[in-house]
Order: sequence, then C-alpha cells, then structure tokens
Amino acid sequence: MLIRQAELDDAGAVFALLRQFATSHRPHRPDFEKNYELLLAESAYDGTDLLVADDDGTLIGYALATRFLVLHANGPICQLNELTVAGEHRGNGVGRQLVEAIIGRARMTGAVEITVPTRRAAGYYRRFGFEETATLLKLSLA
Repeated sequence: MLIRQAELDDAGAVFALLRQFATSHRPHRPDFEKNYELLLAESAYDGTDLLVADDDGTLIGYALATRFLVLHANGPICQLNELTVAGEHRGNGVGRQLVEAIIGRARMTGAVEITVPTRRAAGYYRRFGFEETATLLKLSLA
C-alpha cells in the first residue's frame, strides 16, 4: 500500500469514501467536485494535505489536513480534519499510516502542533499521543 498525495483522477474514489465518513453533512457531488479541485490547488502551495491510501490502484482511505498560522501557538498548526478508511479495510493499519503521514508532513513543514476535531474517535487519536484540550463549537452559516 502506498500513501500519496491525491490526484484529480482520484475524485470518484475519494467521494465514495467521503460518503462513508460524513455524518453531520450530506456530501453533494457538484460541491465536492468544485471543492476537491480547490483543495488540490491549495496542496500545491503547501497549506493542505489530501493524502490517499492506494492499495494497488484501489483507494481505501484518505486524510485531509490543513496548516495555518496562529498567534497563540507561536507558529503554524496543522488540523487533521478528515480521516476515513473503507469499512472492509479498517483495523489493518491503514488509518495509522495516514495519520503518521500527516504527522510527518506537519513536522516537515514546521507545524508546532496538530489538532483533531472529533466526536467519535477520541480514543483512536489518544493512541498517537493526542490529548483533549478544548471543546469545538460551530455556527452553521448554510
């Protein structure tokens, strides 16, 4: 299995994985297409990582992280926004490899910390050394 940057041709497979991941929003294909291309463009400027787990040509997972500069942390932070693995491949270390790749990219680009907003997977991330530090609030603008 190879962890690599997502490509334009991966859109269909990433959308299928997104449909398994999303619980609080319903993925809408036309919006996905527009946003997917924007994310790929942003990844060229090193502020976004959209990584996929490629198992001999079949995408079985992806991770989406963004890096941005903040004042309170004295440098850029990375936020792991999305991580999903196809149901039949869970428990085989695919998620671990994606998280480790995001951590590696964050370190390489000078991020000072990584955050993960999650409702369901706090225990999973604690295994990597993540600690609970805040409550995430949101205001829907839709």
